[in-house]
Amino acid sequence: MRMDKRFYVQQANIEGNKITLTEDEHSHLSKVLRLRVGDKAECFYDGSDILNCVVESITKNYSTLKIENTSKVTSNPKNNVTIFQGLPKLDKLELITQKLTELGVTALTPFSSTFCVAKQNDNKIERLKKIVISACKQCGRTKLLEIKPHLTFKQMLDQLKTYSLVVFANETENSTTIKQIFENNENKQNLKNIAIIIGSEGGFSKDEISLLTNLENAKSVSLGKRILRTETASIAIASIIQYELNEI
Repeated sequence: MRMDKRFYVQQANIEGNKITLTEDEHSHLSKVLRLRVGDKAECFYDGSDILNCVVESITKNYSTLKIENTSKVTSNPKNNVTIFQGLPKLDKLELITQKLTELGVTALTPFSSTFCVAKQNDNKIERLKKIVISACKQCGRTKLLEIKPHLTFKQMLDQLKTYSLVVFANETENSTTIKQIFENNENKQNLKNIAIIIGSEGGFSKDEISLLTNLENAKSVSLGKRILRTETASIAIASIIQYELNEI
């Protein structure tokens, strides 16, 4: 089935084998795709199987669908990979959110550091959640990328202690690569809970770099001889790590 016939539904809007779509999803079904009663569609909620449905009714304000059967999802993340992203400008954060969802990243946590240019705006969160849903429809996963609350640099440091591996994309690193980290780790099965640290457009201060590199569970890595934009770095490092974890 074409991915544009896939709809996100809140669990509260599922009763037995009946689904009710409202607001954006209803509008997408009725006004954008112009589906009709009897048409087939797919629905999902956060982490669910694919719900194979048929459209039963379309009204002005809502649509109803009947679940006929379900299909297993093979594209949901198998590991916990969280990107801690130095707060970028909104358009870049939107791109990062979309691509990390497609790449199978589990969570995205924005944080502020000394040289961040962008300012935290909680109004961004709902916009980012819509981007996550759209990207899930496109890529086939049903487990939503979690957009976590904004942190200060100190708060992020406290959270990093809970991860089995912290990969720090360090522009001052000259030698260690992500490939070497995984080659030198005898048991990749232990690497199920990974944090990735990406700086903002302004990078990190010397003190921040020192604090990150001195974390016991952290590995400072180079992303090559070229300086990458913050959004490129997030997408690149997520891709490399997901490859090493056999996720892509």
